[in-house]
Amino acid sequence: MKSLFTLALLILLISPAIAATSDTLKVKSGDLDMKALQTGSYSYIIYTRQTKDSPAQRLTLVKINVEAKAYHGKPAFFVTQQWDRDTVYHSAYTVFDAKDFSTLVHNTWWKPLGYQMKFDFENKTVDFVKNGMAGEVPDSVKTAATNDFNESFDAYNLNWHADLLVYQLLPYKEGRTFMINYYDPGFGKAEIVAYSVTGSAVLVDGDGQNVDCWVLNHTEAAGSETFWIAKKTKEVLKEEDAGKRGYRYKIKFGISGDK
Repeated sequence: MKSLFTLALLILLISPAIAATSDTLKVKSGDLDMKALQTGSYSYIIYTRQTKDSPAQRLTLVKINVEAKAYHGKPAFFVTQQWDRDTVYHSAYTVFDAKDFSTLVHNTWWKPLGYQMKFDFENKTVDFVKNGMAGEVPDSVKTAATNDFNESFDAYNLNWHADLLVYQLLPYKEGRTFMINYYDPGFGKAEIVAYSVTGSAVLVDGDGQNVDCWVLNHTEAAGSETFWIAKKTKEVLKEEDAGKRGYRYKIKFGISGDK
């Protein structure tokens, strides 16, 4: 009986400590710091490597512009993305509600697909426009994308294609895990994805100055994503994706690398 009492007491003592170290936040609109979103133009370079020491391959220039202005009479953010790889490889135009960063419009085009998808979240419509392809957009593609789009309205979600902007808005804290309901229009269903703050690190900017960063990680069976986010400005300065095919990097211009 004494041993049972001792065990019960230990459980009572340990439980609050476990609870204190467990910090999981299911991200809702009220958790976002919309004032942290940086407007203007900035660029990233994307490249891949077979190993961490092998030469860079498949270089892509990503140009992003964020502008604050009105959309249908309410404050919004207009975001354009253009990915250049010899020619324009991808472009996207997205309008976000300035109140909760929900998506109002999302138009996306990838050169290998050869068609543009236009998602109107206010009117709940999807349009497909041929742009470079010889044949017609398959009905199976239209059906899947439309069904996933309609289901996305079941819950509040954030646009996965704008993840570099989403990470500017999160309330970072050591040891915190963010559960984000992400939806990438046209490329699958909305899903809840876990991102954990695994610690801090220092990067060096182009002027040789140290930049203190949060390290944010998402890991699954296929591989992992790691982001370095400046603590002062909330900018994503570096991304490293690791998988079976090697590594993929996304580096913001002006950052030279690890300290």
